[in-house]
Amino acid sequence: MVRPRAGDFVPSPSEIDVMEAEIAGLKRTRVAGVVLGALTSDGRVDVAVTARLTAAARPMSVTFHRAFDEVLDQAAALEDLVRLGIDRVLTSGGAPDAFLGRAAIRRLVEQARGRIIVLAGGGIRPGNVEAILAETGVVEVHGSVPFRIPEHPRSPPKPSSGELPGRLG
Repeated sequence: MVRPRAGDFVPSPSEIDVMEAEIAGLKRTRVAGVVLGALTSDGRVDVAVTARLTAAARPMSVTFHRAFDEVLDQAAALEDLVRLGIDRVLTSGGAPDAFLGRAAIRRLVEQARGRIIVLAGGGIRPGNVEAILAETGVVEVHGSVPFRIPEHPRSPPKPSSGELPGRLG
């Protein structure tokens, strides 16, 4: 993910330069794709910045991250991302998590009509992923996998008596 700092998604000119440099570094490592996002102070996709960063990233895949959940008009923002040629958008439908935002995610999938992948993310767990898939029409999800493979040499130590089994430490 190319994001120079926590907080809002309105980058300064120097942060945009840092993002572009990070993309160049990732490109040199031959990663398959990048996740990025930039908004304007009035709650829209920053089309100029996103176009600049997307151009810098190609031919890698480009995903617009959950900054999308902060836009004021998701339908208009989705059209901006389609026009920019973004490959996918990561969203919880503007809700705190994808399960709560599943109706909005469904509307985005219908609006996208295959022109961009709507990637559901935020709070996706084994217990809710089937409902999210069924109710939204997404074909991709981004979530946490709260288990460990015990035989893996880099697995964290086994939980103590006060920790829940199967959770990463």
